[in-house]
Amino acid sequence: MDNTFAAYFLASNSGKGFYSLFNELYSPHDGWNLYILKGGPGTGKSSIMKKMADVADNKGYYCEKIYCSSDPDSLDGIIIPELKVSVADGTAPHIIEPTYPGVSEKIINLGDCWDESCLKKNGEHIITLTDCNKALHKRSSRYISAAYATLNENIKILASAFIEDKADNFVTRYITRYAYCNNSYGKETKRFIDATTPKGIITLADTALNLCDIVISITDEYSAVSGFIMNKMRNFSLSNGIDIITLLNPINPAGAPRHIILKKERVGFFTSDSFYNFKPFASRNINAKRFIDDSIFKAHKAKISFNKKLSENLNSEAISILFKAKSVHDDLEKYYVNATDFDKVNELTEHLIYETFN
Repeated sequence: MDNTFAAYFLASNSGKGFYSLFNELYSPHDGWNLYILKGGPGTGKSSIMKKMADVADNKGYYCEKIYCSSDPDSLDGIIIPELKVSVADGTAPHIIEPTYPGVSEKIINLGDCWDESCLKKNGEHIITLTDCNKALHKRSSRYISAAYATLNENIKILASAFIEDKADNFVTRYITRYAYCNNSYGKETKRFIDATTPKGIITLADTALNLCDIVISITDEYSAVSGFIMNKMRNFSLSNGIDIITLLNPINPAGAPRHIILKKERVGFFTSDSFYNFKPFASRNINAKRFIDDSIFKAHKAKISFNKKLSENLNSEAISILFKAKSVHDDLEKYYVNATDFDKVNELTEHLIYETFN
């Protein structure tokens, strides 16, 4: 495995609209620098970050590559912790504005590299495509919201069946097996490795395997029980001084985590369900059904199964709409590509690489 990089998402097409973790990109009070790329679609923002990530990899720096949930082939950002440098796409929907301009943040304006008259000439088409793209994303969000509602109903049903004591014992036993507890409070890093994208629901499993020597899979067929366990793992770890990476649920980022990684110990607890199965990579597999009252589960099984199937269908429709939005975005990019002087973009990229690494 290549331990010089990790791939994440920092934004999600969630059940409550677009959700961003872009505040996790850098820490201005700890001497970090953030380069904010501003420019239209197709003007080279992702290419700049890919080139910088390649340089970081070649120089042996650990580099986090932040992929775009609306276009998983493109980068939204990169983070190079050793240099305390991050670079990010600061345009909609994840708009970033400087908090300490010129001190912690620097704006890189790719608008200096395009021919404005060329864009104005095609202004009507650009406006139409931009508005269409926004409308499709809103429509997709409504389906994701409905999928979230059906999954949330399953969570509420099984909450009454959840065996707290059994889960508490499991969490305590497993965390203390791998980590040393102390009286401090652990540090938490929040990320996504799962996202609903135009290519389907994607899980960046290589990141999990790069960051973990031990993988523990918690199988949750109905995506309704593992969240209770992950919440307990998060709270127990942090309250006992253990640093963790909390990997959020892309459909409900404000709810229970989807996965937890004990950072220094390189131990990961991952949900396996219809979205992604970590069992083939796991050193241990735990069935989440052991933590619920089987009689309550059986009484509601038909409803739970129906909700699961309905949420999958709603997610499929959301993905189909995101695919259409990506097609519209690709058409929009063509106007900006034709209006952009990429020799200027390359000059700007080389300057940024020099400034970062020298």
